[in-house]
Amino acid sequence: MTWLEWMGAGGISVPLMFLAYYALRRTKSAVEMCLKAYLQARTEREQRATMIAMAAALPEGGAAARFEEGQPAWLFYKHSEQDQLAIVTREAA
Repeated sequence: MTWLEWMGAGGISVPLMFLAYYALRRTKSAVEMCLKAYLQARTEREQRATMIAMAAALPEGGAAARFEEGQPAWLFYKHSEQDQLAIVTREAA
């Protein structure tokens, strides 16, 4: 057997190998993008839960802010009434 017979005896398998290679690269990049978006959303959700817990821990109500890179990034607010929920917002900061 010659190498042409091993390769598909007509040159068809070489383009198919390139096609499969590029399809796998595209699939890998799409999976990485989806994974990055999922991890970022999960991190934001965990940060928000932490901030709500911090705002709820304010003893007599009030407001507090968290800074990231020198800029206000989160605003916490808790009413002085016990029945009111703590509010956390990223946009208001």
